[in-house]
Order: sequence, then C-alpha cells, then structure tokens
Amino acid sequence: MPSKRSNNAIWIAVLAALLAALPVFAADGDKSSVKGLITAIDGNTVTVRDQNNVDHKITLTSATEIKKKEGLAAVRFERVEPSALIAGLPIVADLVEQGGEKQAAAISFRSDDFRTAQQVQAGVSPTSTKVDAMGKRMDDFGKYEALATADVMFASGSTAISSKGKSDLMALADKAKKTENYMIVLQGFTDSTGDAAANQRLSTARATNVANYLQQQGGLAPGRVTAADGMGVAPDAGSGSNASARKVVVKLVVDKGVNAK
Repeated sequence: MPSKRSNNAIWIAVLAALLAALPVFAADGDKSSVKGLITAIDGNTVTVRDQNNVDHKITLTSATEIKKKEGLAAVRFERVEPSALIAGLPIVADLVEQGGEKQAAAISFRSDDFRTAQQVQAGVSPTSTKVDAMGKRMDDFGKYEALATADVMFASGSTAISSKGKSDLMALADKAKKTENYMIVLQGFTDSTGDAAANQRLSTARATNVANYLQQQGGLAPGRVTAADGMGVAPDAGSGSNASARKVVVKLVVDKGVNAK
C-alpha cells in the first residue's frame, strides 16, 4: 500500500505539471522591446511586424516619447509628435506591460527611414495604413511606375557586388540620368540559411553596398537613391541555400503624376 509520503509526492508532481502547462502572462511593469515595421495604425494602437513576421499591438500614451534619430551614428535626435508614425516606418519600441496592454514608453526611428516611408505613402491612399512587410513596398507606390529593374545577385554570405552586378547597375544609372524626376528604390534579401538576425544584417549590408555603388560609381545623387532596405529572407527563398534569393532588387521609378504630359 502506498505511503502517505509517496501520495503527497505524486500530488506535488501533478500540481507542478499543471502549473507548467498554464500560459505565462506578463505582469504589470514588465519591460520588453520590439523592432519592426509599422503595418497599421488605429487611433492610439500601432501594429508592428517584427523580422519573424509576427505582429505586435502596442499602445501609445500621453507619456510615450517619440524620437527621430539623425546622422549615420544616429546619436542626435529630435522629439516628434505621434503623427510622425506612419505605415511602412521601421521603428524600435520600448514597452511596459500595463493592464494587459503593451504600452510604449519610447519609440525611435531613423530620419532616412522616415523619408523612405513618406515616399511610399505618397502613392498610397491616405485611408490605407497597411503595408506588406515582405517585399512589396516598392510596388505599392500606387502612382509610381517602374521603368527598369536590376536584380544584383550575391554569393552565399557575401556583400561583394559581382562584375555582372556592377555592369547592370551602371546601365541602370545611365538610364536614370536620362530620366526626369527619377527615384531609385532598392531592397536586399538573403536565402533561408542562418538565423534571422544575421540574415537581417546581411540583407541590409547588401542593399547599402548597392546604394553606395550607384552613388559613388554610378554618379547618382544621394537624394535620388532612397535609403537601402534590408528585408531579411526573400519571400521566394524556400528552404536551404537558394542562389536566386541572395539578391538586391533595384528599381528605377518615376511619379506618373509629375511626368504626365
């Protein structure tokens, strides 16, 4: 016959298993952060999609501090109003759990990212706040038309532009110089090998290298080349090493309204 002590041990084990199975809820005052792209804004609720394609709903309060960072090192900043937050803007939010909500204590974003988001919004209906975070920002301009596209391919793990890539970029730059009111938009991608954080850095570095090449070697004005977007793993990457996913997509676009005859 089992002893009372062994019965107690069994009940303790069962109770521990039940507690472990219960969902874990954040307590008021718990702090966290999220980095991602704003996909929707509804009143004081902002939806942010992170690099793992997970949506987070955060709440703005009267105490939320919003900063627009300036310069390459992003050490200078300007405090701005909540109206500066727009769909398509990459942000970093410091959060505090309060009453079941993730309230934003502080939100920061880069000034060049803000300019890019504004350019995207210029062609999006003002009542629409949803932006596809995985590669459609260039195609959602609405009134913008792509005149030429170049796909610059990369070796695995590399940010070096190949000879063919340089040739294609120079051809695109030559066409851009002959186009009135042009803009260059570009996004970097990786295959699905490696972790998400490393792929995000790699995709951004690839896009930045291409943007620099267009300006330094192609002779394009910095104001005509939008901030390089690193999008992480390409939507069509599949699984494993996929050479066609290791790329920077570059588009020469014009505003059809500005260039209409």
